[in-house]
Amino acid sequence: MKQSLSLTAPPALWKAIQSDLLSTPDLERAAVGFAGVNDAGGATRLLLRDWAPVSVDEYLVQLGNHLEVSPVFWARAAKRARATNESLVIMHSHPRDAGSPRFSHSDDAGERLLVPGLRARAGVPVAAVVVSPGGATARHADGGTATPIELSIVGGPSVRVANMVKGDAFDRQVRALGKEGQMLLRSLTVGVVGAGGLGSHVIQQLVHLGVGRVIVIDPDRVADTNLSRLVGASRLDVWLHRKKTRVAQRLSRRLHRLTEVVPVSRSVMEPAVGRRLLDCDVVIGCTDNQFSRVVLNTLAFQYYIPVMDLGVELQISGAMGGRVAWLAPGHACLWCMGILDSERVRIEQLPQATRDEEVARGYIQGVEEPAPAVVSINGVVASLGVTEVLARFTGFAGTEPRGSLLMYRLRDGVVRRTTPSAVADCPTCSCSGLLGMGDLASSPWPGALG
Repeated sequence: MKQSLSLTAPPALWKAIQSDLLSTPDLERAAVGFAGVNDAGGATRLLLRDWAPVSVDEYLVQLGNHLEVSPVFWARAAKRARATNESLVIMHSHPRDAGSPRFSHSDDAGERLLVPGLRARAGVPVAAVVVSPGGATARHADGGTATPIELSIVGGPSVRVANMVKGDAFDRQVRALGKEGQMLLRSLTVGVVGAGGLGSHVIQQLVHLGVGRVIVIDPDRVADTNLSRLVGASRLDVWLHRKKTRVAQRLSRRLHRLTEVVPVSRSVMEPAVGRRLLDCDVVIGCTDNQFSRVVLNTLAFQYYIPVMDLGVELQISGAMGGRVAWLAPGHACLWCMGILDSERVRIEQLPQATRDEEVARGYIQGVEEPAPAVVSINGVVASLGVTEVLARFTGFAGTEPRGSLLMYRLRDGVVRRTTPSAVADCPTCSCSGLLGMGDLASSPWPGALG
């Protein structure tokens, strides 16, 4: 079976590339992109992570309908790709195409000469993109028969649609989101990590919205202490020690059966489980520990799977409320935001026997104490997170840039939006770190090979 290929780009990076390639309305321009790789079964995703424009003195020919670039430029790109194993993306513009651009006969001839040399030097996959004022077109450039590939932008409104549900089940919702927005929700696969007090609210809302598929990951079973905040749970679930993921699945069955809820009753820390999130359009993190947050934080930037991280804060003598953090390329990660604590992460990674010993010696305090939780505050934070996903994927709230962090404070009932700055050389969210590396970097799951 032939391997399918796609190209994914962060929005800010793609905007910069478009602006440069279209900056000369009467002349074509060119650049090269560098991409990480994610192989999953029969599909390969190229993750565009960096780029280099052709400088003025490296154009041998630059016209409105034809380009020739110095071999030195391509040799330099191939040398980097050979050293890093990054894939190459040949990019150029058709500034005179008002609509969606097509590769010209001149483009075909140029690739037949260029691509075999790049592959011989670097030994990596090569894609090609042509950009015009009316859009962009991508293909797999193998020096022979070129195959069209999908070009997508991380966390942006999707172009995929599913069939509209017949009847009036979503009539009021369609009046807000439009038919296209509702069909887009039907096409989404959303991962939810944590099906407890916070996650159960999220799952319920995703089912009510008519999201096509929800993958729910949680290894725990319903306990008596869950009944005050776990949406959909009953005392019978406690008696039967029913899995929380099964309670989530039951929500969909009882409502309308239009959302496929996929229960995964294991830990997201297991590589085989965590990698299932690579099939998602977005992940909503409702986990209650920092170690699993590290994994989701890394996933968002290393694999370009956007994560909406939700957290509730109930400190009797401190902050009370919660937060919603959008984790995606071009934004700060949880390390940069100061949300992750390296000492807490270290403690949570310790084997239970070692942790018990450190607790007994007084080296660790307060970690084993259950966090306070109130159902109504969980509901507020969950609603903020789900609404933010709606806004980002359907565009129903406008297309202006949105800050990546929402902070809800119970004291004054106010939600504030901010945009934390990323640390320039962050090991997680910068191009000098894991950004867009995919399978070229170590796996984010502990104990995994790679």
